[in-house]
Amino acid sequence: MSEDLGSNLAGMIDRTIKPYLLILALVFAASFLAGTFVPSPIRRQMTEMFQAMAGDYRELSGGMLFFNILTQNVMATLFVVISGVIAGIIPTFAVGSNAFGLGVIFRQASEVSGYSKAALTVLPYGVFEIPALLVAASYGLWLGVMVVRRMRGKEGTPLKTHMEHAFRRYFAVVFPLLVVAAAIETALILGLS
Repeated sequence: MSEDLGSNLAGMIDRTIKPYLLILALVFAASFLAGTFVPSPIRRQMTEMFQAMAGDYRELSGGMLFFNILTQNVMATLFVVISGVIAGIIPTFAVGSNAFGLGVIFRQASEVSGYSKAALTVLPYGVFEIPALLVAASYGLWLGVMVVRRMRGKEGTPLKTHMEHAFRRYFAVVFPLLVVAAAIETALILGLS
């Protein structure tokens, strides 16, 4: 692998995943939009389920809450990267389902408190957590494409090399974003308690 693989955008996003990031950003946008069109009774039900899951966190202390949120997000995004070797299906599904759920919550919140307050509800996820998911899923999708190319004889680089690159980039880009996202989410949950 060349040294300049991760040199653009101050090392945040390397050329390897740019096309996959674009594809997944489009999947995200379409799924988010689809989530906003879900009928009202289903939106209320999904929002109640989300609030029930978030309610479990409210009983935790600050440090434990932060640790649980961070651990859950790290495990989920690592799974998205690793599962990418299965032709990239799971990373694409993870992005689509997260965006769909966020679209549902945004629409429900906008009907209750208006669009500006709804935007503030989803903004903390959009600034750090969603970019982290998109980058992790892009590496997962890229790994899936590399597996398919290798099976077709069009890729000579060992999968291990690609995996090592994906994990180096994960810990350089995704993990720091998840730490900040967990801190923000912790502060929001504690602030609402």
